[in-house]
Amino acid sequence: MICSICGNPVNSVFSKFILGKYDCQYFQCTSCGFLHTEFPYWLEEAYSSAIASTDIGCASRNVKLVKKVAPLLLEHFDTQAKFLDYAGGYGLFVRLMRDRGFDFYWQDEYCNNLFAQYFELSFLESTQRHFELVTGFEIMEHVRDPYQLLDKIFVYSDAFLFSTELQAQEERLDSWW
Repeated sequence: MICSICGNPVNSVFSKFILGKYDCQYFQCTSCGFLHTEFPYWLEEAYSSAIASTDIGCASRNVKLVKKVAPLLLEHFDTQAKFLDYAGGYGLFVRLMRDRGFDFYWQDEYCNNLFAQYFELSFLESTQRHFELVTGFEIMEHVRDPYQLLDKIFVYSDAFLFSTELQAQEERLDSWW
């Protein structure tokens, strides 16, 4: 098996149960340190509920993201342009950014848009689907092929702002998350 980020060899480092029933092997790249699972045959089942019922920090994470992203947009981007939140969950981030005057739109293949209805990518004409910036929070670690996801995202914009979880050097691999 090779790393889906840099193409170098990976080592098996531990196994954990996914969804409480699938014994899943984890691998770490010998070069870049990327940690990933074996082929995620359980993704469809995992995405049957887009956001886990145990995710009690969903709202507070979105509020924190708005506080970090809004100043970045004000300083480095055309704030009169359109923005897209890719894999935007329930649309809370989009709603909060729109409340601050940014023209944000929502896209998510797996989740219902509860907070930003009528501001969806699918409502825009194809000629209106170019954005100043695409955001994507905690999505890179949930896809089978990160490069394929990036290809999709860069159809909409030349700029992509994303977040992902990183493992601290001193933490044990099998217990950091």
